[in-house]
Amino acid sequence: MDKAAIRRLLMLTVGASVLSCLFVLSYGYAMHAPAPHRVRVDVVASAPTTAQVRDRLEKAAPGGFEVRTRGSEQDARTDILDTSVYGALVVPPSGPARVLTAGADGVSLQQVVSGQLGGVARKLDRPVRAVDEVPLPAGDRSGQSSFGYEIGLVVPGVIGSVGLYLFGRRIRLWFRVAAAAGYAVLSAALGVVVLDAALGALTGSPWTLMATGAAASMAFLLTMAAAHALFGLPGTALGAGAMLVVGNAANGSTVPAPLLPDVYRQLSPWLPNGAAVRAFRGVVYFSGHGVAQPLLALALWALGALTVISFADLLHTRQKRRSGLRHEQIHATPTVIHLRRRHAARRSATERSAPTAPGRA
Repeated sequence: MDKAAIRRLLMLTVGASVLSCLFVLSYGYAMHAPAPHRVRVDVVASAPTTAQVRDRLEKAAPGGFEVRTRGSEQDARTDILDTSVYGALVVPPSGPARVLTAGADGVSLQQVVSGQLGGVARKLDRPVRAVDEVPLPAGDRSGQSSFGYEIGLVVPGVIGSVGLYLFGRRIRLWFRVAAAAGYAVLSAALGVVVLDAALGALTGSPWTLMATGAAASMAFLLTMAAAHALFGLPGTALGAGAMLVVGNAANGSTVPAPLLPDVYRQLSPWLPNGAAVRAFRGVVYFSGHGVAQPLLALALWALGALTVISFADLLHTRQKRRSGLRHEQIHATPTVIHLRRRHAARRSATERSAPTAPGRA
């Protein structure tokens, strides 16, 4: 009986089960109880009416809404179009109240905002008329095409990064980075061809969408490359855990960011998954408004990964000059192992150079 093989199978079974549990925990935490948290809305009404709206929203959903006063319906409409707010309630001196929302911000978020604002308006004894200022097109009626684009970049990117590491681990890191850049551009372009030209789901800005997709894909791939440079193949668990277990659960698509629970709500805008989804929506539906922060988040992930890769490459260069190891072996060795060996060598040299105690002479 091969006990080693049985032990490996047992470890694989337990490891896969733990991974499954982490997925269930992460996605379950994100989706089990969506509720509004400081959702920004405008109110266009008289001062007494605005005060009533604010009080009733606070009673209906404590801490759920952040009310801003605007002078006109056009101001509120502008705020929705530039993503400053998620909805608005317009209460004129007479006639029906109007609830303005943006379906492109997420259907579930639109339902929460319109339901709460509409309920408040009805308590003011006003008929309510709902207006969708940024409706979803017929090609993306569920509003999930941005998520489809994001997951189509991140999942193959994580899998492909493992192949880039295995086939390129014995050569300089920058060759892997170059291959990742080529994949990022090509995968983003093909994704736009499918979602824009073929399906008509994300339309109107193909070149900008492709550039944004390439930026998102590079952030995913460089993060994986940095994890592999640091830890080797085990780094896959670190990168994939951040982007697949946590990142996709908190990406703000299935559950919009303002409805996510604590921690995930704060992380969502700064994780590459959430930044990618928000950037895609901003490009396609909001004329580029609101994409500065998501693009900043993607740039920070890419720059952080490049910093780690540059450090690892510099360490490899120094090892080539000082070590008798083959270059292929140096490139294939994870950075943490190089650092551990350097620390051990310095410690050994220090011990050898230390003076012998008189009692040991």
